[in-house]
Amino acid sequence: MDVPRSGPQKAGYRIPQVGNDKEEATLEVFFFGTGAEGSPDKHFQSWFKQFDGDVEKTAKREKFSAGALEVEMIEISGTYKIPLGPPVGPKKKAPMQMVKENFRLLGAVVKTPDRGNWFFKLAGPSDTVEAARGAWKTVLESAK
Repeated sequence: MDVPRSGPQKAGYRIPQVGNDKEEATLEVFFFGTGAEGSPDKHFQSWFKQFDGDVEKTAKREKFSAGALEVEMIEISGTYKIPLGPPVGPKKKAPMQMVKENFRLLGAVVKTPDRGNWFFKLAGPSDTVEAARGAWKTVLESAK
């Protein structure tokens, strides 16, 4: 997966599809800086908005430690909306969206006391994301 040379995305990976899924999933790693731009609530809210409905109410949440670091995780599933253009208007929505049924998103923030918050987003067809869950959690648990 191509990663921009600048900007908040620091890494990107493709996860091969499994079973009857028709496409791969993606794992992206983001760093937004050490100030307010690195707020977990802000980025979790933006991920919730990528799904139809009020998924924040049904999102699974978990917190755990990775050594001395705190990790906060969310899980969302349902209908995923991919913008097909830049956001416009007062609600900052793309004029057209691609809709993907039966998608899942595993999101996490690894909170470091001196290096800011690092965000991990695994999104794709539900079965493919579920198959990658163990490896994804191992990556989070190994954060230093």
